[in-house]
Amino acid sequence: MKSCLSFYILLLFPFYLMAQTPDTTIQSVLVGFNYSSAIFPESWRPAPVNAYGEQIEAGEIARSKKVIAKALAKYPKDLLTYNLKGVYFLYEMKFYNVFFGGTNSADAVYLTNQGVAKGYTDKYLEQTFHHEFSSILLRNYPALLDTNLWKGANTGNFVYNDPENGVGALRNNQSSQQLDSLLCLRGILTQYGGSSLENDVNTFAQNLFSPEKNFWAFVSRFPRIREKATLLINFYNKISGIYTEQYFRKME
Repeated sequence: MKSCLSFYILLLFPFYLMAQTPDTTIQSVLVGFNYSSAIFPESWRPAPVNAYGEQIEAGEIARSKKVIAKALAKYPKDLLTYNLKGVYFLYEMKFYNVFFGGTNSADAVYLTNQGVAKGYTDKYLEQTFHHEFSSILLRNYPALLDTNLWKGANTGNFVYNDPENGVGALRNNQSSQQLDSLLCLRGILTQYGGSSLENDVNTFAQNLFSPEKNFWAFVSRFPRIREKATLLINFYNKISGIYTEQYFRKME
């Protein structure tokens, strides 16, 4: 009886593992919900980065899948296949002893989701994905965006204020993503966008793919914002011809 029972348990063991592994694949992209340090690049694990994460709550998995499926559907499959291998959801993650809502590696995006009650709405999660994925595309297609023209859309005395590329802004609680009309006069959409050129581009990307209510009104109202939106639309259009202003204006 003992050996039979052991055999029965062994038969069931793979199915048990499957039940505890809700990872999935959407449009060739692995969507992961199981945390281990192995999801981060090896170089992130030791000091000074000290990558840290916590497993997402089981109750948030279904909603996360729905949100990321909607986000990924806004990209051609071949674009995703070439540029993105995985999207990982965590309850919490920390780098340089600073909590992050999202980040990216060479071919993966990492997103925090602690539930709607704590501000991790569908909108927030989708915008954060587009924000982070745009960094991967910027690295992979550096010649397609003229950064001198981008910086030229800012007022002459504007200087990006975070040499840590946003880490300092997060650490100092200067990471608001609310559209700011005063900053728009200077060519910057949000407080966080003023931290670095990359975060500036990221902030426009998240609003092209999942726009805030007043985004297109701000594009029409502020010439510097219009100039940057046009530059970024052209960047995406060079990657895939589906991306036009008309395409983005239909986004929700």
